[in-house]
Amino acid sequence: EENKMKKRLALLLAGVLAVSSLTACGGAGGNNDAAAKVKLGLGAKVSFSESYSVGEDHYGAPAEATNAQTDIHVAAVTLDAEGKILSCQIDAIQVKATVDATGAITSEETSFVSKAEKKEDYGMKGASPIGKEWYEQVDAYELWCVGKTVDEVKAGVGADEYPADDALKTGCTIKIGDITAAVVDACGKAVDTDATSADTLGISIIGVVNKPANAADNDGNGSFQAYVNFATVAQNAEGKISAVLIDSIQANLTWGADGVLTTDAAQDVRTKYTKQGDYGMAGASSLENGEWFQQIDAFKLTILGMTADEVAAIAVDGDGYPTDETLRTGCTMKVADYKTVVVKALGK
Repeated sequence: EENKMKKRLALLLAGVLAVSSLTACGGAGGNNDAAAKVKLGLGAKVSFSESYSVGEDHYGAPAEATNAQTDIHVAAVTLDAEGKILSCQIDAIQVKATVDATGAITSEETSFVSKAEKKEDYGMKGASPIGKEWYEQVDAYELWCVGKTVDEVKAGVGADEYPADDALKTGCTIKIGDITAAVVDACGKAVDTDATSADTLGISIIGVVNKPANAADNDGNGSFQAYVNFATVAQNAEGKISAVLIDSIQANLTWGADGVLTTDAAQDVRTKYTKQGDYGMAGASSLENGEWFQQIDAFKLTILGMTADEVAAIAVDGDGYPTDETLRTGCTMKVADYKTVVVKALGK
């Protein structure tokens, strides 16, 4: 009987040790939170710039063109029950065109690669005091955000928009004003999900100059639209989507017949999802709930639990509209670009 008792105690101790081992290897901080559900947030910050303009000195000579540029920073976060950041992913894209002194567009590029995707090709390392490329400095910023609240993240930015936190400065010396604004936006928009702290986070962003872009004439402004789709996904160990958020931005740049920008740099550009019913798609839709945010919600619901291959396999026609009848009960708008941005996020 004594031997049986010893065996039982040994088995019980082995079980306790096994559970302890799993707990230590589980979620963030070694707590038993691997299965804890998380909030997922996706945010953005849009700004406009002209790094040079017609007639101004540019590299020692008068510029013959204006660089019309939209900068979009995007952030994705997962938050725990206390509102602390568990994971953070950031990217940015510059959608731009050059315009000459007659208001004509002189650039031909219409699609753009994000800064994180450019890696070393972005070309910041040589000018960096710490010898780090943009994506490397953003990696350091992302890690610094983990475990912090929104207020703690905001406190790390100085009035000049550069890092004010000494620990952050060791790995990141770039301006982080817009980056932080995107993170704050993502935290503010975070929603409850079935994703857990054990799932991995991915983000992607795709930007184009939306055609037609118009040259300026004597009667008005020229313009182009920076059209950016972005997404974040949480995926489980099987590569299936446990949570997904998708959004889109349309930002217009304008210039006069002299090629000088007339865009209001202080304008507040809202995402399509943020606009909700103000976007104005419902009136043109055959669906009862046909506004953009409602249709994208239906698309997100459809792809929950899918793998990248399954998302890519969703049938669309030659114009990008869904042909699957089940999906079409809630989403009849073009989804080809949203498929692409989600698959891209899953790959990250």
